[in-house]
Amino acid sequence: MATIGGSGQQFSEAYMTYLNEMIAVRLVVAVCASLLLNACNSEHGEGMATAADAIVVTDIRGKEVRLGEPAKRVIVLYQGALDGMYMLNAEHTVVGIQNNIYTNPETFKYFSKLDPRIARKEMPAPGNWETSTNIESVLSLKPDLVIIASGQTDAIRLLESLGIPVFAVSPQNNEQLFKEIGNIGKLTGTQERAMELLAYTRRKLDEIAEATDHIKQKKSVYYAWSGGRIYSTSGQNSRMAECFLLAGVNNACTFEIDQPNINPETLISWDPDLILLWSTDPQELYDKKELAVLQAVRNKNVHVLEPPFFYDPHTLKIMYAAIELHNVAYGTNKNFDLEENRRDIMTNLYGAKATVLLE
Repeated sequence: MATIGGSGQQFSEAYMTYLNEMIAVRLVVAVCASLLLNACNSEHGEGMATAADAIVVTDIRGKEVRLGEPAKRVIVLYQGALDGMYMLNAEHTVVGIQNNIYTNPETFKYFSKLDPRIARKEMPAPGNWETSTNIESVLSLKPDLVIIASGQTDAIRLLESLGIPVFAVSPQNNEQLFKEIGNIGKLTGTQERAMELLAYTRRKLDEIAEATDHIKQKKSVYYAWSGGRIYSTSGQNSRMAECFLLAGVNNACTFEIDQPNINPETLISWDPDLILLWSTDPQELYDKKELAVLQAVRNKNVHVLEPPFFYDPHTLKIMYAAIELHNVAYGTNKNFDLEENRRDIMTNLYGAKATVLLE
């Protein structure tokens, strides 16, 4: 309710100050209680994982994560890892997700098919993978594991100081992704399913590589980030570079770093055969008059991977992105029937849940 006049404004400001102080007090109390509990557990040996029965894995930071038993309440604040939880059949352990799942219409469309709690918008969303995490909301969900992007260093530091196990993720290559899937499988008691997923993925990657490694004159491809960020791309040491290698094409970007930003002159000097877009209308590219000289623009060799859910390079679905990219670059290949491969890959990754995804 709005307040009018000096006294009302002073009351409103005082009330907001009171609320902020109460939030700070609650957080301090939570920290102290957690530290006290950890000290008691350490003293009496209760609730602590022993060397004999502990689940121990190492995350992307090289940090050891230890649980006494498989996690039953997991908050997942990284979309690729959340996707992996459904592949692992571990969604029953998920009690919190990143808010982007709700705010991105395309993302919501598919995750709502995977989980009725998301469809009803009942799943708590205490943070976003790129920006912020509401620590108080995380604490209220009483997680025994938080999976979060490794870049959220402040949130990770605070969560760990509260005694909450954190598994940090941000895979830059397939081997790191495979290790991530295997470790999350151990942490959630779905290790057998993780082994099935990885065995299938390795077989499929070998199949794709065998079908594309004969290509001598490789097409060059430039990849632009989502949301019309035409001059933001992926370098030689990136997930998309692995996708390109698998598809039998060259990454037009010559920089080694993962996520370089470039200028129009640099893109023109590369002059790629094909431009690949993610969640971007091709017209945004065509409207840039400075890029009209590019052969890919002149020849309309611009392709969008859509719907993006099926191609997420931060997941095992990177193999389907490689198959489609190969077909777009070189024409239909008898080894890569897109519809057949989509059904095969999604069914093997999601099991029975693939039926609703493919509707």
